[in-house]
Amino acid sequence: MIDLFGNKIVDKKKLEDWFIVPPFSILNSASKEWQNKKKTWMLKINDKAQVRQNTLSRCGHEPHSKNWQFMAIKGDTTSILDPVMCEIILSWFTNEGFKTLDPFAGDAVFGFCSAYKNRPFTGIELRSEQVEFNQSLIDTNNLNGKYICDDSLNIDSYVEDNSMDFIFSCPPYADLEIYSELENDLSNMSYDDFFKTIEQILQKTIKKLKENRFAVIVMGEVRHKNTGVYLGIIPKIIQIMCDAGLHYYNEIILQTPIGNLHMRAGAYMSNARKIGKQHQNILVFYKGNPKKIKEHFKSLKNESTDVE
Repeated sequence: MIDLFGNKIVDKKKLEDWFIVPPFSILNSASKEWQNKKKTWMLKINDKAQVRQNTLSRCGHEPHSKNWQFMAIKGDTTSILDPVMCEIILSWFTNEGFKTLDPFAGDAVFGFCSAYKNRPFTGIELRSEQVEFNQSLIDTNNLNGKYICDDSLNIDSYVEDNSMDFIFSCPPYADLEIYSELENDLSNMSYDDFFKTIEQILQKTIKKLKENRFAVIVMGEVRHKNTGVYLGIIPKIIQIMCDAGLHYYNEIILQTPIGNLHMRAGAYMSNARKIGKQHQNILVFYKGNPKKIKEHFKSLKNESTDVE
């Protein structure tokens, strides 16, 4: 475009215009813009954790207490995936038409977002009531998604090797929340069994991923219910993925809303010198040659246009 004086007009756009949010290592989900976008998504999805209202959780959500209580998870943002985060991850690390896989499907959010954004979805979930609810949302909205009710250790029975374009999962945070009384529920296992089982499942799942594709794991650290020290979930997950042949490619921090953390953080620090946790970790891995990413993923911006 040329102005009246014959000068070229450069169409300047902000990073948000190209990438939904600036592609920085910290994502602020507490911002007004993010929360407005989240409300729009949640109205579409209509998953308010209806099938998880009797989840058994440690008191206060901060993984340091030995006490447990039944609590209504409904509306609790720590227990339901953030759809804006899902939209961002799908936009950054997949192309339209990519087939996505989640071996710990849980709530309906990622599967819905993936299918809604034209990324056909397959998810495996242990709890039949959750599978039925999730599938009903997919079917009601005529989306391309499928939930399978089974133990993810049996993933080979449902998904062929090298058939998926993207792996996403937010596995149970050890025993921070107990989702069911099923023996093979990860949240019911001892810490040793938890790590052994999640390693087996992730190893099987990675084989389903094509070459030159991304995998994303969303996790948060959890404290040992007796000692109060961190279990080291994040470094263990990174090691599992790297041992399976993936490259640890990006580290992203999802800054979560404070909520009532300000009411609890003082006691945590005063009594035990524990920091109030206000983030989750988004771990991004790549299978294949990182130098070929540009060959397999479309540009997210017009490189001839300046970005502010």
